[in-house]
Amino acid sequence: MKLNLREVPFSYRGSYLAVSYLEGCFNHQKIERGMYLRTVHGSASSSFVARVETGNGDAVEENGYAADADELRIEKEGKKCRMAFHDADTLLLKGDLPMTLDFMSEGLPFTFSQPMQAGERRFLLMNCFRNNCRYVLRAQQGRIEAEQEWDGSTAAYCRLHLIPDESGEYLVSVEEAFEDWQDRGRDFDFEEAAVCSREAFEAFHASMPSVEAQYEETARIAAYVDWSSIVKPCGLLTREAMLMSKNWMCNVWSWDHCFNAMALSYGNPKEAWDQFLVLFDHQKPSGNIPDSVNDSKPIHNYCKPPIHGWALRKLMGVMELSMEQLAEAYDKLSGWTNWWLDCRDENGDGLCEYTHGNDSGWDNSTAFLKLPPATLPDLAAFLVLQMDVLAEVAGKLGRQAARRMWERRRDEMRERMLEELFVDDLPVAYAGLEKERVETDSLILYLPIVLGKLLPGQIQKKMIEVLKGDKFLTAWGLATESPKSGLYESDGYWRGPIWAPSTMLILDGLMECGEKEYVQQVTRRFCEMVGKSGCAENFDALTGDGLRDRAYTWTASVMLVMAHEYLA
Repeated sequence: MKLNLREVPFSYRGSYLAVSYLEGCFNHQKIERGMYLRTVHGSASSSFVARVETGNGDAVEENGYAADADELRIEKEGKKCRMAFHDADTLLLKGDLPMTLDFMSEGLPFTFSQPMQAGERRFLLMNCFRNNCRYVLRAQQGRIEAEQEWDGSTAAYCRLHLIPDESGEYLVSVEEAFEDWQDRGRDFDFEEAAVCSREAFEAFHASMPSVEAQYEETARIAAYVDWSSIVKPCGLLTREAMLMSKNWMCNVWSWDHCFNAMALSYGNPKEAWDQFLVLFDHQKPSGNIPDSVNDSKPIHNYCKPPIHGWALRKLMGVMELSMEQLAEAYDKLSGWTNWWLDCRDENGDGLCEYTHGNDSGWDNSTAFLKLPPATLPDLAAFLVLQMDVLAEVAGKLGRQAARRMWERRRDEMRERMLEELFVDDLPVAYAGLEKERVETDSLILYLPIVLGKLLPGQIQKKMIEVLKGDKFLTAWGLATESPKSGLYESDGYWRGPIWAPSTMLILDGLMECGEKEYVQQVTRRFCEMVGKSGCAENFDALTGDGLRDRAYTWTASVMLVMAHEYLA
């Protein structure tokens, strides 16, 4: 497996450190071409910690490095620098190629290095204010030369040079000191660290969903994206969590986590349960869960669609949940469902609304062309399904009155949805409290197929005809806006590109409707697209090229789950 650091950062399970190769732009920010050590802590005002250069200050060349799960190697003129993680907090650098870590302090406050000592052991403490972090460096072999100009409160520039000793090599450790740091008297073995990293990844890879041989290399990259995107508990994250990416989408969003939990559920039940609950750790008394969370802040301006009942049912199909887990899930899901019913039915018509496209997860879909609130059939369908799952779980828990209550509310919303949000057996969208019809060619309207057999036969038939026709289907999968639409954009976010969650939700419903052959056909297209373009956030629907964040975990997870479930 070879990692393209321009797309997939080199990192380690649990770590908030990552190494990326950047080419002039990163998340719409101009940056000098080269290799960078980065942080993914949510409190950092900048993710850039240091630029990694050769000893004479030259950028690492595009073809001058190679990386896989265990180590990153930089080579120049027959010499090399190797990097490997000893643990989540510690990155090791070993080699005979002199290297420089340029901490890019020009014009920045409070970025500087200073000497430290613990007994006979000497260290350099690197204070990086914009990263809200400190890093402790030690030369176990060779030496570190600090080049900086102190002006009384910060360094005008700060570069740390890694110099080999008389034997021709250096071994330098870089430890994150995010909160507290003490010298633990450790010496490091680089080869052992690389072997342990490889073994840790291989064990994780083996625990993920199995796939056909033709997709094995794609699945391996997908497993690495998931494994390396996990961070350890820190700050607001009280349990291990899989970020959406260690590029710039360094949060956990409140529907993305469901797909990642599903991928983990096959061989990592504890991690899967943690991933499912990570947003519910921040549930308000009203039942609301945040739009996203990282180690330093939750975001409550928006939310995400209530697919959690659907996800719980998928988890129950793979994992054996204890009665305690079922009770916990029931309490959290019933609070989340009641929040929608109590707080998001603004006109009291029995159907809930999105107050912004972001609430749906389809941020800029053409279903939101008119001023919200928006009444869309996907939201009603998710709530119908969630109430159906709540009834099932209540029954398992012996709460028969609660089971009957959720069944009644499920049926009431289902009937309301069918009456109001389908015209001539096809789904429609409305905007505003007065429910003005919105003309849209967005795939979001067809997400209610996730209800499967809970939909009337004629509605199933007509929706399937559209989904199997040429309105949305391309050579690579289901476009989120019909390519025939005048509002289609090749890189229009939710106005055209193919996305993992929309694909899986629709294929899951189609499988429930008996469309196995078609589901397999679209699954193969999706897997081949990921094999061609990586685990991108989304894809050009006509070319299959990867777009936006190129190491996105829900894409990796969906590929693994669909290839396992639909093709095995």
